[in-house]
Amino acid sequence: MRRTFARSLLASAAVLVIAACGGGGGSSSTGTTAPPAPPSNQNLSPPIAKSSLSGLAATGAPVAGAAVAVQCASGATLNGSTDANGKWSLELSNQAFPCLVTVSGGTLPAGQSLYSVAIDKDSALNVTPLTTLITAGAAGALPASLASDAAALTAASKALEASLARVNASLAAAGYDTLEGNPFVTAFKPQAGDAHDDLISSLMRSLKDEAQTLTELATAFAKSRDEVPVPHTHVFAASELTRDAMPQLNQASLSVEAGVLKMTLPAASNSVGSFVNGGYGNKAVLQLPGLAGTKLSDLKGVTMQVSGPNSVVYDGKPKNVYTYMNFTVDTDCSQPALNPATHTLQQMRDRYRVFIYDPYVNFIQRSNAISATQISTIDFTLATPGWRVSAGPILGTDIATNADYQGHETLAGFNFDKYPNACIVDGVTGDGGMYRDAACASASGLNASDPGSCGKPYRGAIVVLGDSSTVWSAEWKVKKVRVNTKSARNFVFE
Repeated sequence: MRRTFARSLLASAAVLVIAACGGGGGSSSTGTTAPPAPPSNQNLSPPIAKSSLSGLAATGAPVAGAAVAVQCASGATLNGSTDANGKWSLELSNQAFPCLVTVSGGTLPAGQSLYSVAIDKDSALNVTPLTTLITAGAAGALPASLASDAAALTAASKALEASLARVNASLAAAGYDTLEGNPFVTAFKPQAGDAHDDLISSLMRSLKDEAQTLTELATAFAKSRDEVPVPHTHVFAASELTRDAMPQLNQASLSVEAGVLKMTLPAASNSVGSFVNGGYGNKAVLQLPGLAGTKLSDLKGVTMQVSGPNSVVYDGKPKNVYTYMNFTVDTDCSQPALNPATHTLQQMRDRYRVFIYDPYVNFIQRSNAISATQISTIDFTLATPGWRVSAGPILGTDIATNADYQGHETLAGFNFDKYPNACIVDGVTGDGGMYRDAACASASGLNASDPGSCGKPYRGAIVVLGDSSTVWSAEWKVKKVRVNTKSARNFVFE
């Protein structure tokens, strides 16, 4: 379950009033001298009593040996460094909050800096990519601009909560699981397994995979008052690919070797009735998480890095074999979802249509664009020929709705005016080529009037090898899948 970063952003600035020592020339009737007058700039906290400001700098791992600069709304700049664990501490004297903290150098990439804003000294301050993005959003500029502008720094400190909400919403929209806690002051350990640190690590890995810098993302947050596209890389762990965690159709299997997924089909058949329409073959299915709710109009394109043979010989005859993609689309996501327990397979099929991109019919594989031995890259968009949609009501022009299409069909003619809320969904579709619930076993295909729950649920976006009649052996490899929506989604393997 996604949870917000914080129940509240930052505590109000502490006000320290320093009483002067009595003595010397006269005293008041109370025996104390009057407190010093407050600063003329009422936006600034009073000067800080002699104490220290400390914290942690991390990007998923500790930032060691880095320079730390603290520049407050008033007072001298303080300089120090992080230790091997990313920790830092500086002694304060006459500075007034808020303060901008900058971390640079050390184990950070060349030219990269991290930023955070200290409101008071009561809590250790985190300096991370998350605090950098929030600070940029609050400032409406790159955080470095706050270093010499006390008024801008004070204004930014008051906008941190609104900026946090935008960063949080942007991360959630990109498929990240956001966290409880204040990213500025919530304590965490900069190591794998800590939820806060894992989020930071995932963000930095995702930026690297998209060749995007933290500065570029911070600039986007500085310029926008709305959600910002944030790339997200999903790294499949081995446990996600097991038969129990992600059921494979019949005897097909998934495995990972050296960062490459192997989708394997055996030379074997299965009992008739394994599939909704009674198929007996094998089908390997890689389910892509986190795309449910994506509007079809936001699906800009897909890149697949794959390898495999165009055909294999079975029973003395060549047989086509290739990977393809399915997208389960609810034609009207503004309506309540259908309940498989109370709606029939036919009702599920009418509303939840399966959009298939078939690279073979597009002649990508027929022209030997995909190597049988080396990883090749293919790209397709809604305007690339090779699309078809599971049978049902016509959804637009030049869209094939059966297996007899010619390969020139695209989704550029999809009727977005009629179906403005079409979106990718997870769940049961009733598609005849997908596996069925064991409780609905029979020796033939199910009836259209059978409950929708007779079809097993699966992710709204899947990569597939084989079909419900494939009984010949084949193996394809997948190195990476990139789905380009409002935010780039990369899927890779450990």
